[in-house]
Amino acid sequence: MKHRRRSLVLGSTLVAVLAGVIAVLIYDAIAGGVNRPLVLGIVVVMALVIGPLIGLFLSAPMEDGEIDDAAQARAPSRR
Repeated sequence: MKHRRRSLVLGSTLVAVLAGVIAVLIYDAIAGGVNRPLVLGIVVVMALVIGPLIGLFLSAPMEDGEIDDAAQARAPSRR
């Protein structure tokens, strides 16, 4: 269970960072003249904060379901 949560948090963080960097590069190509290092730094820091929160938000329902399955396995009369 902890391994799944860890991989989900790391995966969502990497996806958030990559999506932010790609969005900045596309915006820079379209708009031009953006202070790329500053904007990339801001986006990466924001992604490092938001990515783990998204991963934890997504892992909570999975853990609730696992807890329910374990409770039903211990108490078959509750099915």
